[in-house]
Amino acid sequence: MSPPHSFPSPDDPIAEQARAWLLRLASGSMDEQEMQLFEQWLVPSRHRSAFEYERTLWRSLGARPGTTVVAQPRRQRLPRLRFAALAAVAMLACMLLAPELLLRIRADHQANAGVAHVSLPDGSRAVLDAGAAIAVHYSDNLRRIELLQGRAWFEVAPQRDAPFRVTVGDGVVEDISTAFVVSRGNGRVDTAVEQGRVRVAARPEQGWMYLQAGQTAGWTSAGIAERGHGLAIEQVAAWRRGELLMENAAVTEVLAELGRYRPGHVFVRGDLSALPRVNAALRLDQPEQALDALAAGSGLSVTRLPLGIAVVQPLAAVPAVQH
Repeated sequence: MSPPHSFPSPDDPIAEQARAWLLRLASGSMDEQEMQLFEQWLVPSRHRSAFEYERTLWRSLGARPGTTVVAQPRRQRLPRLRFAALAAVAMLACMLLAPELLLRIRADHQANAGVAHVSLPDGSRAVLDAGAAIAVHYSDNLRRIELLQGRAWFEVAPQRDAPFRVTVGDGVVEDISTAFVVSRGNGRVDTAVEQGRVRVAARPEQGWMYLQAGQTAGWTSAGIAERGHGLAIEQVAAWRRGELLMENAAVTEVLAELGRYRPGHVFVRGDLSALPRVNAALRLDQPEQALDALAAGSGLSVTRLPLGIAVVQPLAAVPAVQH
């Protein structure tokens, strides 16, 4: 979308409000009351136009992951106030992107809103889930992958003199002859084996636990590894095939998973705890259709807003449209 030809003044109160809403929306921490206020604020056409302009300007400065910025020839100097507006938006972008920039500096490979296939130097393969990041540390006698964020599946090429290890902090998952997945999040690390065997240690000095196909294990920050429930082989890292498979899951859990594959945040309005738990089989490579399918089957409505934001709420809570 091209910026409007009539630029709002950067010190216009409405433009300042639009930038403030951008900051709150991109933070992902807005509560229900703030979301209602934002929707009310958007109603006047002047407010929506100002918001769309500031959003376009912000995107052009690279405030969205994966955005390609194309440099345009300089045709004329912008007024001093225009530079002030650009600086203000750039400052907001830097505030929001600081953790992302640090992660990018550490990571050798990173996935955005979708899975990423990675060929490792030794011929091994990795598939990174949406939002995942890894760092590669290879030497003559050790192949080490550091899982920085999210979850990743590995298919390891045999190499007798150089073990293949995935590390998360002090914890280690070491390949024996296998394909396996490792995930980190919510203060714990989990692994599941698809083929062959791995050995797992929350701290190697405490000893190793051996797993084979269909077996799982995990540990928390307390550093004690324990076995998990067994999995059907087709359920191990189903996300790498574009499938979301969840059994007896709360609707909010399924929404959280889908939200990682969308370009914007998913906000839940109202209490969804009374909704029946669901068995989900959805396509992650079609997240919008998957979101609509979940909503239709669970009695929810989906309202889509700028910045890719989706507001989900029970149908009974949807207000009547005023004409």
